[in-house]
Amino acid sequence: MKLAIPVYNNNVSNVFDFAHRLLLVEIENGKETNRSEVALESQLLPQRADKLKSLGASVLVCGAISQALANMVTASGIQVLPYVTGRIDDVLSAYITGQLVKPEFTMPGCWPGARRGFGRRRRGFRRQGGRGKF
Repeated sequence: MKLAIPVYNNNVSNVFDFAHRLLLVEIENGKETNRSEVALESQLLPQRADKLKSLGASVLVCGAISQALANMVTASGIQVLPYVTGRIDDVLSAYITGQLVKPEFTMPGCWPGARRGFGRRRRGFRRQGGRGKF
């Protein structure tokens, strides 16, 4: 399986939508077997999603990502693990050992459960006959 991580200065790039480099890591039987870096030339969101698919990535570990791009990537069959921060080697090791959920790998300001997906919480919808605040 191939893991894709956008890179900036040996760290996970803060925002995948604007990253210039992508690290591809092949993992087999819980071990890294190959690593390569790829330039992300296009800033157009559909082309970024297509690039990930053409590279054979099955998981994208990234910092922030726009909802539109996240939807395009997941529609391509690629799992998105957003709001990750840290040094590349630490993040990679944490992913392989199942420790990526630790707080030190979560971007500051992200709420618990942010990695479960996008969408607003609908509060108070049942109150007031279905016309509550969102």
